[in-house]
Amino acid sequence: MNKTERISEEIEREALISLHKHCPLETAQDLGLYMLEVGDAVAAASTKDPSVVINRTLGLGTLFEITQETLSNITEFYRNLDINKYFLHVYPQEMADNVPEMLEKVGLQKSRGWMKFKRDNSPPPEAPTELTITEASTAEQALHFGRIVANAFGMTENSAPMLAGLADDPGWHIFLSYSGDTPAGAGAMYLHGGSAWMEWGATDPNFRRMGSQAAIMSARIQKAIELGCKHMFTETGEAVEGDPQHSYKNILKAGFTESVLRENYTPIK
Repeated sequence: MNKTERISEEIEREALISLHKHCPLETAQDLGLYMLEVGDAVAAASTKDPSVVINRTLGLGTLFEITQETLSNITEFYRNLDINKYFLHVYPQEMADNVPEMLEKVGLQKSRGWMKFKRDNSPPPEAPTELTITEASTAEQALHFGRIVANAFGMTENSAPMLAGLADDPGWHIFLSYSGDTPAGAGAMYLHGGSAWMEWGATDPNFRRMGSQAAIMSARIQKAIELGCKHMFTETGEAVEGDPQHSYKNILKAGFTESVLRENYTPIK
C-alpha cells in the first residue's frame, strides 16, 4: 500500500469513528452501536440496523500483518453481538498467501468489492442543475441529510439521527440539494490531515436524473479546495457486468481516478 492509499484509509477510519462518536446517546442505544479496535483494524457494529455500511471492519492489514488471532477476534466480536451480515475489508496486495485460507477458516467468503478513488485539488467540472445546492447549517437540514442517506443506503429510519449527528463534528461538511423547500439529495465531506473524504452521497428517488449527485460532488470538491486540501478520496461498489454503476461513472466524471480495489469478505451463510 502506497502513501496515498494509507492516507485514504486513515481518513476513512477517522470518519467511521466520528460517526459513532457524534451519534446522539439515545440513538446509539436504540441502534445498539458498538466499536472494537483490534490492532490496525476498527470493527463497527449495530445490533438493530443490518446495513453493511454500519456493520463493517476497515484498516485490517494496513499497518500490521494479518493474523489468525486478529481474524478470530473480529469474527467473535460480531458473533457475540449476533450479527451475521457484515463486511471485512481487505486489500489484496496486503494479503500474504495464507490469508485467504485464514479467512475461510473463520467462516468468511469473498463478496463484491469496493473501489476506492483519489483526486487532486484541480477545479471541479461544471455540474449544472436546477436544484439549489446548500451546505447544511441547521439541525433541521442535518436531519434532512440523515433521512435521505438512511433511505438510500437501506438503513433503518432510526439511523437518520446518527447521520445527522455528523453535523456536530467540525470536521464534517454536510451538503444538500433542494427542489424548492423539499430536500432532494445529500452528500458529506470529512476533513482530516489536509485531505478530504467524500461520503454518503445519495439522492431521493423522486429527484433522480436532475443533476443532484454531480452538483453536490462539485460543491464538496470546491469546498475542499478552498480549505486547502491536497488529496480527495471516495469509494463505491466495484464495477460488475449488468450493474448501471451511476455513482461509479459520476465519480469518474468529477475528476477522480481509480485508486485500489478493496475486497470485502462476509460470513458464509
